[in-house]
Amino acid sequence: MTTVNNAVVVAQPQAHRAISVFSSEADFTSGQRLCKALTSSNLVPVNYRGEENMGNALVALDMANRMGIPPIMVMQNLNVIEGRPSWASQFVIGALNSCGLFSPIRFRKVKLGEQEVSYERWTGPKGNRSKETVKAKVNNIEVTAYAVEKATGEMLEGPTVSIAMAVAEGWYFRPGSKWVTMPDLMLMYRAAAFFGRLYAPHILNGMPSADEVADLMDLRDITPAASEPVTVTETPAAKPKPAGRPRGVHAAMTAAKEAEKAKEKKPAGPVIEAEAEEIPHDEETGEILDNDPDGDAERGAGGDDVFGVDDEDDDFNPA
Repeated sequence: MTTVNNAVVVAQPQAHRAISVFSSEADFTSGQRLCKALTSSNLVPVNYRGEENMGNALVALDMANRMGIPPIMVMQNLNVIEGRPSWASQFVIGALNSCGLFSPIRFRKVKLGEQEVSYERWTGPKGNRSKETVKAKVNNIEVTAYAVEKATGEMLEGPTVSIAMAVAEGWYFRPGSKWVTMPDLMLMYRAAAFFGRLYAPHILNGMPSADEVADLMDLRDITPAASEPVTVTETPAAKPKPAGRPRGVHAAMTAAKEAEKAKEKKPAGPVIEAEAEEIPHDEETGEILDNDPDGDAERGAGGDDVFGVDDEDDDFNPA
């Protein structure tokens, strides 16, 4: 007798497929529609609000699709420090715990007591700074992040982080450091970030935590290296040169001089000396007397020859 077991088929959800908004024109158009709704929301950070930040929203949406998490989660936890994207430390722990590859992250803490640690720091005035080694006493603590890999059951441990490491790397004594006020929390954050970059870099897209980037940025020193002292021999100062003429003035003056030389001097005209004519006048009354009652002087000077009634012209010839 044959027994037939009716198998019950249960619909399984399809595996998540990482879709990039930049993979095709259709995906890009769909991504723009989604980002338009996201950028108009007040729940997203300022860097993603408004149409002018559409590019930032598209990048966040692409990362969310690849990681299989909501876009709003990426926007809330993605920090940009000097152009470098980085994750919030609490997001790193959350992403590792929810990725499905490991058991929840746990931390092993060991207190080592007070120890003397040496570190290097910059001293001296700007432009002539130098490194010096300084020793400090701290309560050293070691923290190690660990988890069990679900596929193999193997215990995975990340690199150990300690207060001595923070001091030696320059994280501990930097201005505004949280390592002094919250050492336990900073140790666990840094240990989790090291674990994630070592065993699951694809989950974090290869990006560091925001705390790591902040520590590294504060360690930059752009002061140029101090040069060796140079012996300077004083020499008598040279006489200052007279200030030169403005550009173009000298050339204009030279051209004017040459033009003056080219001009020929014209000879002066003859000087005409005129003799003053004494005008007759009455000495008693001062009246001017008519010395030419017939107008001969005017006619001699080119005036019209007008005859009066009593005038005669002996040279008149009608022919």
